[in-house]
Amino acid sequence: MKVRLLAGVSAMALTLGWNSANAADAAIEVPAAQDLWYVTLFGGASFPNDVKTFGVPYNQDFSMDFDTGFVVGGVVGRRLNDVFRLEGELSYARYKADSYVEGPSAWLPADGDLSATYLLANVWADVAHFGDAKLYVGGGIGAAYVTADTTWDGHTYGYGSGGWGFAGQAGAGVTYALAQNIDLDFGYRFKAVSAVDFESSREAVNGVYQNGKLNSHNLQLGVTFKF
Repeated sequence: MKVRLLAGVSAMALTLGWNSANAADAAIEVPAAQDLWYVTLFGGASFPNDVKTFGVPYNQDFSMDFDTGFVVGGVVGRRLNDVFRLEGELSYARYKADSYVEGPSAWLPADGDLSATYLLANVWADVAHFGDAKLYVGGGIGAAYVTADTTWDGHTYGYGSGGWGFAGQAGAGVTYALAQNIDLDFGYRFKAVSAVDFESSREAVNGVYQNGKLNSHNLQLGVTFKF
C-alpha cells in the first residue's frame, strides 16, 4: 500500500513539475531579436507641388514651380507586435527651381533651389501578407526645416532663407524579404509642410514671403536591416 501511494505521489510530482516547466517557458518566451529593431535606408524621386506664399510688403500672392527632385533618408524602428511598427525618420529632399508667378502676371523663369529636412515619428501597420511580401499603410507627424536660395527672372529677389514648419506624411508600401534579416521596401509617401516663412534671397530687398506650404509625392526604394 505504501509503495503504491509513493508511486502515485511521485507520478503527480513529475506531472506538476513538467507542466510548471512548460508554463515557465511560455511565460518568458519573447520575439526573436530580428523581429524587434530595424534600420531602413531609402532614396527615390520627389514630385513637389507649387510652393505658394503671400509677399510682404509686396501685398501679392507668389507661387514657385520646381522640377522633380530627390529624397533620401533613414529610419530607426521597432516592431511593437505582429501588426504595428513605430519609427523615427530623418530625411532630406531637394528641388531645382523652374518658374514663378507674381499676382496675376504670367509665369516667368526662376533659378536656384529649395530643400527640406524632415524629422518625423511614424506608425506603420502591416495589414496583409502574401508569402514573403507584406503590405503596409500608415503615416507620421513632426517638423521640417525648409529653406531656399532662388532668384526670379533675373531680379535680385526670390525665396530665400526659410524656417521650421509643421510636417506630416501618409503612405503605403510593400516589403519583400530577401533574407531572414534583410527586406526590400517599395513605398509611396505624401509629405506636407505648412506655415514656413521665407526671407528675400537678397539682403538688399527687405521682404518676407509668408505661410509657405510644401507638398510632395514621393516614390522610394529602401533596404531594411533587422536585428
